[in-house]
Amino acid sequence: MCGRVNVHDNEGVKQLLEAVNMPLQPSDDPRFNIAPTQSLEVVKFNQDLTLESMSWGVSLTVKGKQGQSVNKRVPNARDDTVWSSYLWRQLIPEQRVLIPVNGFYEWRRENKKPVQAYYITLAGSKAMFLAGIFKESKEGDRTSEVSIITTAANDAMQHVHDRMPVILSSQNEAMAWLKESDRDSITELMQTTRNNTLVFMPVSDYVNKSSNEGPQCIQASRIDGLFD
Repeated sequence: MCGRVNVHDNEGVKQLLEAVNMPLQPSDDPRFNIAPTQSLEVVKFNQDLTLESMSWGVSLTVKGKQGQSVNKRVPNARDDTVWSSYLWRQLIPEQRVLIPVNGFYEWRRENKKPVQAYYITLAGSKAMFLAGIFKESKEGDRTSEVSIITTAANDAMQHVHDRMPVILSSQNEAMAWLKESDRDSITELMQTTRNNTLVFMPVSDYVNKSSNEGPQCIQASRIDGLFD
């Protein structure tokens, strides 16, 4: 799962884009606590590489309690269902993007209640690309919609959650995610990252509320011993 992301260090994102030869300029607006339904800047390939703002969470129409149609936003797409699910199988062959972030948040839970929030970053890097899948905006809609691909958690992440976003950690992986057309090659990219690639920083419950913003979201809090 991936329920919040952080894009506060735009210079770090710029360096990430430059490192993979993407001459794109990210927004200068620092955002510490981006939640589903809010906007995300994504890298899109359509003859050229572009940065486009998309709304986080692909729409799905479901039946409500009274039988009426209800619009549901789905922020994450599971790697093991993207080729079979009605929602994703139409999008995965060609509608893939990169989501540049500085890090993401996850919560360790006990009895289904969050007991510790973590800000999770990529070791040795100020930013990372998450694999995304998008749905084009319909005529009259304001923006396209994007969801983050998730996969099984690695051993380190298992201490916090059983799912994690797909991280594309090299230029080859990033460009293949945008351009590849072979199903097996696309599937191979949706892999769990190695255990030593992630850094877990416990942060305060200030970040739990999606409307809270600012540096306090990544202020170190108590350490509960999981990653000592």
